[in-house]
Amino acid sequence: MIPKNVLLKRVSPLITQIAEAHRKPRWEPVAKSKIYRIPKRPEISEEERLELLRINNNYKTQMRAIRRFYHEEMMRELSSLKSASSEMSQKLEAEEWEKCLHLNEKWNKEVAAEREQRRKIELDTMEEYTLKRIEAKDKEMREKIEKASAEIRLQKELSATFITPENLEAAIDTALANPIDYNFAIDLKGNHFYGRDTPVVNQDRKDNAINTNT
Repeated sequence: MIPKNVLLKRVSPLITQIAEAHRKPRWEPVAKSKIYRIPKRPEISEEERLELLRINNNYKTQMRAIRRFYHEEMMRELSSLKSASSEMSQKLEAEEWEKCLHLNEKWNKEVAAEREQRRKIELDTMEEYTLKRIEAKDKEMREKIEKASAEIRLQKELSATFITPENLEAAIDTALANPIDYNFAIDLKGNHFYGRDTPVVNQDRKDNAINTNT
């Protein structure tokens, strides 16, 4: 069994480390009792100051040399990577360019085929429309010709009754022999009585006479 003193000695550093947790947090302000306390500047000898200056200068020079060395190494690696990557990028760019060219040619062929199909459809539609217009125009022309032919035939038929210098005397004799009276009268019932000398018969008396005879 381990003695108690040994255990206390082994855990005492832990206890001391944990005891430091009671210190003030870093975000707390300076205590009021220590606000105006000015710490005394340590006094060092001239020889010690020169030695510290020399050591500090040596440290800065060495660190500057190390930084420059790593910077040059990094630049060499970067330049080699750039050269390799430039060749690779040129190769990839050439491959991508070829791929784009093939894709562009494919798209151009597809667009040309669609354009040709659309042009063919438009030509068929235009041809059909033109044929319909021609047929309508021919039909209209035939109707006009038929109408004109009918009018010509009618005028030819009527021309037989036209009065010409040759049949003027006969037309006058016929008119005198067959006089036409264009006068007419209308009664209250809307009956027409043509001729100036046409006798007018009372319809009511006529109806009464018919009823009496029956």
